[in-house]
Amino acid sequence: MKKKSTLQSAPARRSLGEGGFFNLRVLIALFVMLAGVLLALLGFSTFSNASGQANIGSTSLAGLGQEPNTQQVGQTTVISAVHSDLSPPLREQPVEWPQAREKREPHVHPRIPFQHYERPDPVIQSSFSQALMVTPAIPAPIRQWAGMGEPCNGCSPGPPPDTNGAVGKTQYVEMVNEALQVFDKLTGTSLLGPIPIKSVWSGFGGVCQRAEDGDPIVVYDQLADRWLISQFATPSGAEVPQDECIAVSRTGDATGAWYRYHFHLSNRFQDYPKFGVWPDGYYMSSNIYGSPSRGEDQPPYLGPQPFVFDRAKMLVGDPAAKVQTRGLIGFKSEAPFLPSDLDGILPPPVDEPNHFVQSPVEVPEPPNATNLNEPPQGAQLTATGTSPATPASQPTLTYKIWDFHVDWIHPANSRFSRKASVPAADFALLCPEEPEDGACVPQRGTKNVLNNLPGQLMFRNAYRRFTDGRESMLNNFTVEAHSVAGIRWFELGRVSRGRWTLRQEKTYQPDNTWRWMASIASDNQGNITLGFSASSATIYPQIRYAGRLATDPLGILSGEKHLFDGTGSQVNPIDPHPWGDYSDMTVDPVDDCTFYYTNEYYQTTGGKLRTRIGYFRFAQCTPPQKGTARFIICDRGAPRSKTLVSIDGMTYGATLADGTYDAVLPPGSHRYAVSNPAFATQRGSFTIANGQTTLIKVCPARP
Repeated sequence: MKKKSTLQSAPARRSLGEGGFFNLRVLIALFVMLAGVLLALLGFSTFSNASGQANIGSTSLAGLGQEPNTQQVGQTTVISAVHSDLSPPLREQPVEWPQAREKREPHVHPRIPFQHYERPDPVIQSSFSQALMVTPAIPAPIRQWAGMGEPCNGCSPGPPPDTNGAVGKTQYVEMVNEALQVFDKLTGTSLLGPIPIKSVWSGFGGVCQRAEDGDPIVVYDQLADRWLISQFATPSGAEVPQDECIAVSRTGDATGAWYRYHFHLSNRFQDYPKFGVWPDGYYMSSNIYGSPSRGEDQPPYLGPQPFVFDRAKMLVGDPAAKVQTRGLIGFKSEAPFLPSDLDGILPPPVDEPNHFVQSPVEVPEPPNATNLNEPPQGAQLTATGTSPATPASQPTLTYKIWDFHVDWIHPANSRFSRKASVPAADFALLCPEEPEDGACVPQRGTKNVLNNLPGQLMFRNAYRRFTDGRESMLNNFTVEAHSVAGIRWFELGRVSRGRWTLRQEKTYQPDNTWRWMASIASDNQGNITLGFSASSATIYPQIRYAGRLATDPLGILSGEKHLFDGTGSQVNPIDPHPWGDYSDMTVDPVDDCTFYYTNEYYQTTGGKLRTRIGYFRFAQCTPPQKGTARFIICDRGAPRSKTLVSIDGMTYGATLADGTYDAVLPPGSHRYAVSNPAFATQRGSFTIANGQTTLIKVCPARP
């Protein structure tokens, strides 16, 4: 400003030779500087518009040393990877042992300020059916073995372990906070690990190699015979997780090489990320939080946010793989949701969107905010500081279903919209008055109580399509039932892409034991199992499962088995005492009958946490009819890897280094499309016979 002032006051009669050249240079410099400022402001405005939908109220990352690769296309935010590569085989990777100073602080999920009307639960199963108890249908464990615990060869999962796992063709992969291990799925023999999760990103650089923030997830992509693992990360300069580190295995061997990706998803705190496999993408849900107000410890809940990662590109390690999101949903008015995760050999119908199912605990702002003195008869609004509502504002509880349709070619056409609102039975939240995660579950021999994540749908939202055309989604969450913890489980169903309806719904609480932290799934014939933690003042926390045959009366779990009984209680200085924060029930993709379940327990009171893995199956279950399509892709006589194979209009998988890909399919006629940048898309048809392998060789003629 001072120079500008001097120039403005200079005599007009000064000639070029008397200093005019100097003035011209200054004017040019000022013009360039002002143009730069203008471009910077325009760039900031563009970035703000691009990220506004995904990050309401977010700020620029200037000062955090990182700028997201973000583009706004219509109402869709498209995010590129910060970095990606192909790792060496994991079995050959250096193990990144954490240093003592890297001890992870236990992650406690910020509280979601649910508003909920506490009303009597009309669907409690308070006992087993007498007829079914005579000959219980629930199978005993075939095998169970020790999973990871703390310490695990230098890594320290610590509470909560966030126990989860998935079963593939020959392996079982378990993840807990900070650690990963690969087992033989039949014998339980360790094939790799336990190793710290950061070892997967050894040599990758950046936040994914440095950080281990938690909330790990592993899912098995049955269509492609691949694994996906992830955990969130805190970028440099930030205080909360905003990034996601994702790896997709190059083959069906989890000890082999991995395609690794780092995505910066938000300038906000993204918590509790959960994944679902779908033909057109890897879908993820996350709970988004803002910055705490002055004098407050808890960050404000902003709402859930859906994401979808480009599965087709990630299967071949394409660095151009992107993420799409439609931003925050509802902005503080919507409860968390989970994406659908595909089970079984039957994919969803062609072009079917992924289905996000939402917890029924949210309540819209009452229409008459000045008349909030009396609750409805038999109801009480409990929600961490909210007031009772009037009968006029009493809502009907619903399971909301949101459809995420992604368009990778034209992102502006992607849509996230509410598809259905299915009525849900009344219920009461468990210990909603507790300040953190509903910590009130008792244990034997200690006054320490455990948390239950009230109102949060538990991993996974298990989707399955049956041979008769019926589609099913199974979910569960913890509620209060007769003054103890019970599990509300429910199945949403539809036929021939019709309307979603409630097929069955029940609160499982057959006695005075507390049951919570569950996971649910079904086999190919519709038999269901529900795994969970069980505890009370007279027993140590145990790992159990209950189930039902497809022929049992709807809404009834016909019996219960113990997978493993803990012999100790959790005693530690953490308050509240975290448990979970999730467990995992998955189904063997080979026979589509055998259930695998993993959860946590304690061997000694005050000792270190342990996890257990086990499997079982209903004797009445038979594998589905299926065959194998073996694709052999070559180009000029050489095997062609990284070739995408689509079957019946949807992406199934990609060829390996030897140019082969095996697809497991139901018997009948099928169509295929094979695509690779090296040649034009090749199309054809083939037939699958039960128990047989069909060879499809595609070697396009080229000059």
